[in-house]
Amino acid sequence: MTAPVLQGTRGPFGNFLALGSSEIVARAAGFAATLILTRKLGVDAFGMLGFAIAVTTYFGVAVTVGIADIGAREVARDPAAARQLAVDATAVRLLIALAGAGAIVVLGLTVAGSPLQLHVVVLSALTLIPFALDTGWVFRGLSRNSVVGVALLVAQLSFLAGVMLLIQRPADVARVPLIQFGGELLAAAFLMAMLFGRRIPSASLAGGIRLFRQSGFITASRLLRSIIVTFDVLLLGLMASNRDLGLYTAAYRVCILVMTIAVATHVVFQPAISRAALGPASTLTDVLTRSISLTSAVVLPLVAGGIVLSAPLLSFFFGSDYAAGYQAFSILLLSIGLLSLHGTVHNVFVSLHRTRQETVIFAAGASVNIALNLVLIPRFGIVGAATATLAAEASILIASVISLYRLQIIPAPWGLIRPLIACVAMVALLMVLRERWSVMPLVVAGGLAYVLVLTVSGGFPRDLPDTIPEEAGSV
Repeated sequence: MTAPVLQGTRGPFGNFLALGSSEIVARAAGFAATLILTRKLGVDAFGMLGFAIAVTTYFGVAVTVGIADIGAREVARDPAAARQLAVDATAVRLLIALAGAGAIVVLGLTVAGSPLQLHVVVLSALTLIPFALDTGWVFRGLSRNSVVGVALLVAQLSFLAGVMLLIQRPADVARVPLIQFGGELLAAAFLMAMLFGRRIPSASLAGGIRLFRQSGFITASRLLRSIIVTFDVLLLGLMASNRDLGLYTAAYRVCILVMTIAVATHVVFQPAISRAALGPASTLTDVLTRSISLTSAVVLPLVAGGIVLSAPLLSFFFGSDYAAGYQAFSILLLSIGLLSLHGTVHNVFVSLHRTRQETVIFAAGASVNIALNLVLIPRFGIVGAATATLAAEASILIASVISLYRLQIIPAPWGLIRPLIACVAMVALLMVLRERWSVMPLVVAGGLAYVLVLTVSGGFPRDLPDTIPEEAGSV
């Protein structure tokens, strides 16, 4: 088996359809697994799992981002170097993963409140290994997101199958990290086979370290970003009951589903923004405007509809025991809406080599998050934690907008306004019908209303015209 030819084939919106459709199916499978886990494990054991996920998420950031972002940028500009970049980056990422796994084990021994919780935390450390082996960022840099979509399907469908077969009662919670490890490892193996075939180039640690040094500020900013996502869960794990942690984790799982869809709308624009950054500012502004348009059209209705239907959605997905978390859920969804908007700016910072500026922004947001969590969680519990997250995301969005204006990159507002108008119409309909209809008919009616208004207003995103300079695309 020879290695396949590596080249890009689609524009951003075609890539979103390729990645987004697979992402939706894959995340739906993962979400179905979450539904099973919440009901089979119960609120307390699910809270235990949520704590372990928060720990591994934080350490996983050091493995999965930074190098991947810089690597994708380099691949977009020099596709011929893709395989060598992949092996160099993977070698360094594996070393980071091993160090992170050791740190998780030490943390588990320090803070675990029971032997079962210790087992869950320690076994979760294994998932860092397949994260390090993941070469999906190469295919994103090549605008071949359909391959990444297939890998996501492999990972999530494997996870769903494992959960269905192996999880029956709360005591089985320690099996969940092992199931996830197996699914992620299969996906990583698939991507490596697609990238390398049977011949893998020799890794150069020097090349990997070079990428690592370039990614330093991105990694730092993403670690700070991860604090906003995980610090509240970690603090709840130390200060609140497993039940509160279970309620918060369940609500967050829905938000993560929305977040992954938002991220899919961001990453499909990475190659286009990387090339546009080499041309005039007007080209970069146009590409960013269309990126915001896609993100807004896809994510804002999920946020608005979820807020209006927060309590019935939690009951429908997880059972009536989880409906008590509806207030925190609504606030978290609003924070995801803000995240989805400022997330479009990340590609601009990377492409313009302004990752230090992004790091400063995330440091400020993380500081807001930590301070408010320490103040609000003891008094307001999970609602306080969600409020701290919302405040942090708002501060990051404001700082990102200010940075764009200083760079004289001012996106046109139409990409945001039209989806907002459609959301207002959808929310009005849901408010009228929510006392009369059950949750699924409401979801269908709201979705149809949103699509209709967005279509009439001309708000559906369009693919990029051929405005990126040819010389930029060939660098």
